[in-house]
Amino acid sequence: MNRRRDFLLALAASPVALASAQSAKPPAKTMRVGIVRVGALSQMAPLHKVLVDTLRDLGWVEGRTVVYDIAHAGGDEARLAEAATALVARRPDVIYGSNGPTARAAAGATRTIPIVFSSVPEPVKVGLVKSLSQPSGNVTGVATFGGELGARRMQLLREVMPKIGRLGVLVSSSVTIADEQGLIEKAAGPAVKVTSVAMNNPAELHSAFTALLENKAEALLLTQTALFMSERKRILELAGRHRIPVIGYRSEQVEDGALMSYNSSLADHTKRAAHLIDKVLRGAKPADIPVEQPTQFELVINLRTAKALGITIPQSVLLQATRVIE
Repeated sequence: MNRRRDFLLALAASPVALASAQSAKPPAKTMRVGIVRVGALSQMAPLHKVLVDTLRDLGWVEGRTVVYDIAHAGGDEARLAEAATALVARRPDVIYGSNGPTARAAAGATRTIPIVFSSVPEPVKVGLVKSLSQPSGNVTGVATFGGELGARRMQLLREVMPKIGRLGVLVSSSVTIADEQGLIEKAAGPAVKVTSVAMNNPAELHSAFTALLENKAEALLLTQTALFMSERKRILELAGRHRIPVIGYRSEQVEDGALMSYNSSLADHTKRAAHLIDKVLRGAKPADIPVEQPTQFELVINLRTAKALGITIPQSVLLQATRVIE
């Protein structure tokens, strides 16, 4: 018994054991996590809660070991650079930008403060990291698939509405990947007339819907753009008013009334990003943290919306669903 006690005491006193114990505890000083957003916190409150809750489970208690410093662009992506610059001036220990526009704004404002993102399509192509395995600079995070999933959403729409003849696609001319529009049109086939309508800021929503109505769109497919997440409730309200089913790219859009969505889980992305932030706050460098990629995807269907619009979801599609909202 004494030998076992002595062995355990020696192990506890070893440098490796001490280092492990120390790494399990947050640093003594209160750390500052800067967050840059397009819109106000209320628009993304559920995901912010996921971030805060996950970091709390990792030992980062708000107001004690960590504070959150949020800067937003008032819903206007054109003001993101201004918001990011103001945030950098307050010297946070790490900056969190959930999507492409916010992460790029943060990266444009600093090359020294660590930056973590949670949902950026093609981060190498847009210049945020040198490679997924070796980011190289001050940025890392969780990548997501972008435009390539637009074709899958179109295929699902055709299964649900096989007689559709006119489709509206909401795009942002400054963000939407050209390949995504091409893949959607190819998946739609020659029998479906596809009309792309641009919405580059919140003020253009009504003019975009006017164009959709003029083209007699029978459904609306959203391209993967951060603006369409932050403005999803307004988009869905207008679509509902005109009885236009919406195919989204995030489950949150379906929860708010879209007919269905297909993508990886944004909540899961946020949790994984929180773990990366934890690593950075404990001393790891973004350059040494590989960018993670999604491995699980979800099809979410809103049967309440389908019923309200008089749409019958085929059993073949329901069997593919990860979650059904009834």
